[in-house]
Amino acid sequence: MGIKCVIFDLDGTIAQTNELIFETFNYIAEKYTGRRFSNDEIPSLFFGPPEEGGIRKLLQLFSNDEKILKNIDFYVERAVNEFYSYYEQNHNKAKAYAGVKEMLSLLKQKGLKLAIFTGKGKVTTSITLNKLGLENFFDVVITGDDVKYHKPFGEGIKKILDALGLKPDEAILVGDAVGDVKAGREVGVRVISALWDSYGKDKVIDLNPDFIVCSVDELKKLLCDLTMDRG
Repeated sequence: MGIKCVIFDLDGTIAQTNELIFETFNYIAEKYTGRRFSNDEIPSLFFGPPEEGGIRKLLQLFSNDEKILKNIDFYVERAVNEFYSYYEQNHNKAKAYAGVKEMLSLLKQKGLKLAIFTGKGKVTTSITLNKLGLENFFDVVITGDDVKYHKPFGEGIKKILDALGLKPDEAILVGDAVGDVKAGREVGVRVISALWDSYGKDKVIDLNPDFIVCSVDELKKLLCDLTMDRG
């Protein structure tokens, strides 16, 4: 089957948002626990579920305030809202990677369906897509709030395929992380690992994804080669 859909991860793949996410998380961490975490610690400790899950884990593991621990739901909700606010107010620090919009436009001109599968929650996904002018490119957006089983599970990919009426061999996934490779393999879609801003590059390479690209231009060329039959 020919490729009819390209599924993109968001952070670190088409949007340069990782540093803003780390900064926002540390803003919350410092306020509620009095400590900061390194860029290596944050993904390994707190990434996976959307923001609410990471912040709940943060407060449960690292807060020494009995008032917070006894009223955890209240403080998680408050901290999540503060996370959203800081993330949106400082989103000028994020940007789409150079060449991404041109690539997405070209793929749309070819008649391809485009989708997002991200671990971010709906709120932060909407903020990023809107602020970066990317929202109109995508036919389906699946966030961490839309699935029960987050990356590295492939539930989000299955939802996209079902929504578009496609089979796994009619789609290809582009992502920067180990979870993307594992999710793609679970469902049976081919995976392109985009390594221009990956925080787990070596681990991704060790998984032997179907394709590896190190620049947006390289990704655009590969996708054009893989979809030559679409004009």
